[in-house]
Parts: sequence; C-alpha cells; structure tokens
Amino acid sequence: MSNPEVYLQPRRRDPNLFRAALNDDVGEMLDALSQGQSLSTQDDERLNFTPVHIAAERSSNKFLAAAAQHPSFDPWVKDANDRVPWDHARAFNNVKGMKLLHDSMYNDLKPDPSRLDYSDNEPSDFYPG
Repeated sequence: MSNPEVYLQPRRRDPNLFRAALNDDVGEMLDALSQGQSLSTQDDERLNFTPVHIAAERSSNKFLAAAAQHPSFDPWVKDANDRVPWDHARAFNNVKGMKLLHDSMYNDLKPDPSRLDYSDNEPSDFYPG
C-alpha cells in the first residue's frame, strides 16, 4: 500500500543552515536565519564546523556570497583543527569560495578613498628623488 501524496508533497522540514550549506540553498539559508539560527554555530559532531566551513569545502558559493552579507557571518571562526573556512576552500580547490572568503576576511584593508593616491610614483616637490 503506497500513498502518492507522501511522494508528491513531502512534509516541509524546518530550515537548517548546515543542510542549506550542503545543498547550496540560499532560500533555506534565509529561512533559517529569519528563525534566529546563526552562521557561526559550531557542530560538535562535525569537528566544530560552521555552515560556512561546510559551504567552503562543498563549493556552495551562492550560499557563501549570500551569507557574507549577514551580521552573523564570521570568516575567522576556527574548527576543531584550527582551520578557518578559507583553509577548507583551498583544500578542495574552491577558487571562487577562496576569493569570497578572502574578501570578507580582509574587507577592512580595501583602499580608503579619503587617503592620497601615490600610485603614479612621480617624485614630489618635497623629495625630488
């Protein structure tokens, strides 16, 4: 005896950030975040991985790009082996994920437009060189 409705309309599961990271599912990630889950939550059963660690190693780059915009996103959280998500992206050759994570890790080092630009390397009046 089978019930086709069970297969055609599966029961809705509660959103989970770890599952969203595995599946590169931005919609589920947003639902989970709206319910109060955090991207910095570490899972004891997965060597203290966060959803960001999982997304980095699984090349879930849509997830990473969307997650980087959320306040609970922290690319500096280390797992049980003292690795940050960038390390996992590098280990699995996730080049786009490495760039996304690197940019968010060093966001404060972007050029400041209020500072002077010395990129022309011309000698100044103060130092005739």
